[in-house]
Amino acid sequence: MISRPMIPTTLWGSTSRRVTELTLLAILTLCGPSAIAGDGPWPSFTATALSGEKVDSNKLIGQPTLLILTPSRNAAISTREWVNTLRSEIDHSKYRVRDVLAVNLPFFMSEEDVIGRAKEQVPQRYHDQTWILNSQIMESALGVPSDSEEAVIVVLDKNGNLISQVHGKVTAARMSEVTNALQSLASD
Repeated sequence: MISRPMIPTTLWGSTSRRVTELTLLAILTLCGPSAIAGDGPWPSFTATALSGEKVDSNKLIGQPTLLILTPSRNAAISTREWVNTLRSEIDHSKYRVRDVLAVNLPFFMSEEDVIGRAKEQVPQRYHDQTWILNSQIMESALGVPSDSEEAVIVVLDKNGNLISQVHGKVTAARMSEVTNALQSLASD
């Protein structure tokens, strides 16, 4: 009879514990970073950049992100005010900046029509950073009415987790909240 060396259970624990640990390790290895990363405050979605490229919400993961949500056509002025203020107040090289235009397309309009109209208003250098989302997924998740006349500024960490949300006109207090949230991410 061949004797096998015995490994003390104090070193490895019980067999069921080892199986559980190995199973978890296998799942994390197979799923990769998506199993560890947050998936944002909303379900995953696919949008279309003004450049025509289809983009997945996973693009918001991997780097701190400043997201400007325009929930309605009437919020365009508010978005413009936020964009102008943010351009002068933050370092764009440290954060990914995206503008999401949430639309509820009427039956007689196509996504291409909306993209064409948006391209007339958004400078070409920002076309890849401006997304059209034919869904109210973000508004619902953030508790913002889809007909709101004010932009929503969202700060996400590199895992896509919500750090800050500001809804309304640009004020010193709201701008301070956004910049403080961004600065807290710089130390991560």
